[in-house]
Amino acid sequence: MISFKRSIASLGHATLRRFGVDCHKVTPGTCHFMQLRRLCEHLGTTVVFDIGANEGQFARGLLASGFRGRVISVEPGTEAHGGLVRAAAGHSRWIVANRCAVGAAAGTAELNIAGNSVSSSLRPMLDAHQSVDPRSTYVRTETCEVVTMADLFSRYVQASDKGVFMKADVQGHESEVLRGAAEVLPRIDAIQLEMSLIPLYEGESEFIDQLEVMTSMGYVLWQLEPGFLDERVGRLLQVDGTFVRENR
Repeated sequence: MISFKRSIASLGHATLRRFGVDCHKVTPGTCHFMQLRRLCEHLGTTVVFDIGANEGQFARGLLASGFRGRVISVEPGTEAHGGLVRAAAGHSRWIVANRCAVGAAAGTAELNIAGNSVSSSLRPMLDAHQSVDPRSTYVRTETCEVVTMADLFSRYVQASDKGVFMKADVQGHESEVLRGAAEVLPRIDAIQLEMSLIPLYEGESEFIDQLEVMTSMGYVLWQLEPGFLDERVGRLLQVDGTFVRENR
């Protein structure tokens, strides 16, 4: 009977794959958000900063995994921010900051809006990115406020909060987010960064450089999650790297 059930299941999976659909049991070994939730539990995290939130994909996934703390989502794009506000409506533990970018110093900046929204960046995009996904081509610019992580801490982190996790997915601008976080880094137990394996945005720090910077600041690499992929040739272009402060 067990063998028969397995055969039926295998046939069903094979049929679904013909239509580009796959299914599997969700476990901490297969679900990135469950892994992050368990890490947050291990560290006693009560606040997660979702920097570069787009329309809330990260926050939605983390909260659905069972994370019980607060998520602070930050997004500079007007349309994406509107979608983010709608996504967070009704979630008491999901807080959306006023529309802004995060950088090394407070001020204003011109945000390049990509056709696919998720590739919008404060940095010029390189041809290597556009050739892989033509939908990512910039279509316009917007002026946005820029704040620092120190500013966000003063607004959203309370004295009673036990631990902070920061996720930064800002399309090549991650190094500037880290610079603006210098004075609050001792309170950030874990950081997830989008890391490019080849240059995709002008002036961005690549994987090896980011790894060295994080190590120099006292963080150890905890896990890697595949990200942006060139499906034409099967080449991985970006990963999400999660780092944990060594003394934690």
